[in-house]
Amino acid sequence: MSLALGAWPRNTSDFIGQWILPIGYFCLLTGLTWLDDRSQYHKLFYALIAAPALIAMVMQPKQLVSPLRDPITLAFIAFSAWALLSISWSGTDESVATLIKRPLYILMLFMACAFMAQRNCSRLLEVVCLASLVIIPIAAYALIDFALHYKPEDRLVGSGALDNPLLSSHVFGLFCIAWLGWGMTASSRQSQLALIPLVVLSITLLATGSRTPILALALASGWLMICCWNRRALVLAVLGVSGVLALLLIYPESLLNRGTSYRLEIWQLALEQIRLQPWIGHGFDAHLAISIPGTNYTFREPHSFFLGVLYYTGIIGAFLWLFMHGAALWTCWRRRSDLYFIIAGALVVYGLGAGLAEGGGILSRPKEHWFLTWIPLALVAAFNIGRQKERGR
Repeated sequence: MSLALGAWPRNTSDFIGQWILPIGYFCLLTGLTWLDDRSQYHKLFYALIAAPALIAMVMQPKQLVSPLRDPITLAFIAFSAWALLSISWSGTDESVATLIKRPLYILMLFMACAFMAQRNCSRLLEVVCLASLVIIPIAAYALIDFALHYKPEDRLVGSGALDNPLLSSHVFGLFCIAWLGWGMTASSRQSQLALIPLVVLSITLLATGSRTPILALALASGWLMICCWNRRALVLAVLGVSGVLALLLIYPESLLNRGTSYRLEIWQLALEQIRLQPWIGHGFDAHLAISIPGTNYTFREPHSFFLGVLYYTGIIGAFLWLFMHGAALWTCWRRRSDLYFIIAGALVVYGLGAGLAEGGGILSRPKEHWFLTWIPLALVAAFNIGRQKERGR
């Protein structure tokens, strides 16, 4: 009886890591495309990732040793701690308890991925592969529906809880890069299997009408070409240049029609506000309103993740933010002999590229912006922890 009671925490923790967290992670990756609204998406995250990860931490605290030694996870904790400290001067309207929850949700994502990788890294990979397969018919359905109901100047949004073309591009973009990475790193025969998914997801990205993913895709392709310098890298470079030229010749409106969408004006006004408190920032969740002179537009974010980090947490927070991404990319570069690190690094680069002209909120509940920042970073940290665990056996 005593032995059974003593094994109960370990067995429960193993069940969480082997079954509940993988299901939750699959829902996190694909849920926005098949759930009716965001509240359901949040509830699934709380029930299948946040709460189970917290229970596993309490039942087996020794499992925290590896995540807390990982430089990416430590950098995130340091960044979150500084952001939470900045609440004291932010003047936010939200309660401190509400704001504290936000980085805790992201920390639970890091811990959930780490727990899965520690127990069975292949299970985590299987979930990512399954999600990448499931997204193909979802994207194909979105394209067909978009084509059937197309009107001039329409932009593809997608199914489920997706409600904005640019935000939808974050979700489809992550999987497009995952398939591109697989096509670049797999064997010649296996890489051919990525062609159809790549075509479907690339057209889906273009149909959103968003230009940010094109820049991000170019940067991620550059990472893949450097890491896999071979004949495929040259083919990717030629296809990339040819694709952009074809867009400019056949459908130039997709790149040029909307100008800069007030991005340059927004960034200039955001920088003027950043200069008022450059080192410590205005504080986590501080009020931000950017009004463009001569228009009726008021923006609540600087449309750049990095400028958002600078505005809310200052140069100190920006340093921690850059260190976090730098640690992830350095880890992927050092382990580039492992194809999964090459792909994960491409996801991080894609997120950085897409974040150059999009977003601004630094810590949030689960939403599309997680596909640019927290999901790629947590994946790199988990792969690093899992591979170290395998080598230590």
